[in-house]
Amino acid sequence: MVKISAVIITLNEEKNIERCIRSIQRVADEILVVDSFSTDKTEEICKRLGARFVQHKFEGFRDQKNYAVSLATYDYILALDADEALSYELEQEVLKAKNNWQYDGYKFIRLNNYCGKWILHTDWYPEKRIRLYDRRKAKWDGANIHEVVKMTPGASVHSLKGHLLHWRYKTYEEHIDEINKYSTISAHEYYKAGVRASSIKIVLHTLWRFFHSYFIRRGFMSGFNGLLISFLLSEHCFVKYAKLRKLYKQNRKKQPYPYIDIRNTPTGNKPLASVIVTTYNQPEWLRKTLWGYELQTEKNFELIIADDGSGEETQKVLNEFKESTSLNVIHVWHPDNGFQKCQILNKAILQSNSDYLIFTDGDCVPRNDFVEVHLQKAQRGCFLSGGYLKLNKKVSDSITFEDIKQGKPFTMSWLMSMGQPFSYKFMKLTQRPFLQKLMNTITTTKPTWNGHNVSGWKDDIIAVNGYNEDMQYGGLDRELGERLMNYGVKGKQIRYSAVCVHLDHPRPYRTKSTWEKNYRIRKEVKRKKLKWTTNGIDKHLS
Repeated sequence: MVKISAVIITLNEEKNIERCIRSIQRVADEILVVDSFSTDKTEEICKRLGARFVQHKFEGFRDQKNYAVSLATYDYILALDADEALSYELEQEVLKAKNNWQYDGYKFIRLNNYCGKWILHTDWYPEKRIRLYDRRKAKWDGANIHEVVKMTPGASVHSLKGHLLHWRYKTYEEHIDEINKYSTISAHEYYKAGVRASSIKIVLHTLWRFFHSYFIRRGFMSGFNGLLISFLLSEHCFVKYAKLRKLYKQNRKKQPYPYIDIRNTPTGNKPLASVIVTTYNQPEWLRKTLWGYELQTEKNFELIIADDGSGEETQKVLNEFKESTSLNVIHVWHPDNGFQKCQILNKAILQSNSDYLIFTDGDCVPRNDFVEVHLQKAQRGCFLSGGYLKLNKKVSDSITFEDIKQGKPFTMSWLMSMGQPFSYKFMKLTQRPFLQKLMNTITTTKPTWNGHNVSGWKDDIIAVNGYNEDMQYGGLDRELGERLMNYGVKGKQIRYSAVCVHLDHPRPYRTKSTWEKNYRIRKEVKRKKLKWTTNGIDKHLS
């Protein structure tokens, strides 16, 4: 049996805190309340019920909760808000987990009470939240008003039955007041993160929020409350982005540069782009990837193969390709001394002859407009985050040169006929410009520096010292993107415009220890807002 510390943060919660504490008394070995200097009877109630009571200045929900967790006596944390309580069924589930702890974290299903009624539909149900966890494997993360428990890579999570009861709003007026308050905070968080809001984005996000909550999540089955909740969720979305636009208008000097089409920019004798393709002992996948670049609509680019120590078969594939192509192919290779992808990437960057770099992998076959789109969308002060569709092994094996030439791997009907299961991710394959722009605008996926499909300016990458060679497999590319963003380079989403298909193969170099190491490095980069790595590209400069 493990011992559990229940952790609650409060501010003037005299109406809720007793219900919350009583619901956890049978499961918690310690109840810790961290209060932001309440002026009501919160302290009196907590102490009367046997809780340990600490006061601390409030600096945001995420930071306050992490501080509270750091004060807990035990490593196993039960995290609740003051307006929440365990249902009887969930209490029994927590007791079972306590007596036989098998996972690193446990998810609760939150059930919201709205103006006296429990809401079983809309975007509010089911809300799954990790609230019981080993603090050595997790922390509170996210924005300071949209905080979530984030588990370390490789951590195990299990869902418990029962409900985490949440008394959300007592009146409609309270809900409307909260929209005004939290939309302002969200707008400032988005502004700091470089998120932008065009008129079309505001309209589409607002309409989608209502449609998703009321129709897809069946809000109509909750009667008038379902309609009202869905409407107010969309209103919150609209007001948040409207306030964000106002922030940008007030700070016009911070606006990024507009798109520039590199294809119309003089480059002298330099190629328009250097496409850097990483590979390691996957010659057949590399062959198919090279076919994709031979068929590009834009030809003014060089192809740099960043080879992390492959053997003779890879060299043979490259020699055959060089004999049949007019592209300038540069093979950057070093001996196989284990996983050194970041090192070979840095070496490849130094060998590049273009000011603009496109990064991808040797198991990613590009659509024929891949290079053209990256060049067309290039934007000073930004990097471009493209998309990929992961194929299964059967389809990956079956792809031929003629298939790529005819564009078959980028059509849903052909992929499904070859054994690829249907997925909403097929939307990435659309070639309709309006739909591409629409999906790039409304997607909730944030742009990241993903090595499968990303591009940026060489001088920006050099300015942050390139790839961090301490990084191993698992998020190594995203760490560079996070430093670029700390440097002031913003990510732009083109995942529905620039597309490649990802061929399937084993990854023996993927281990839990490397993920955990990379997670620690990335955590430090975010916490300290680091721009420079001390183990980067400068070590290869002569």
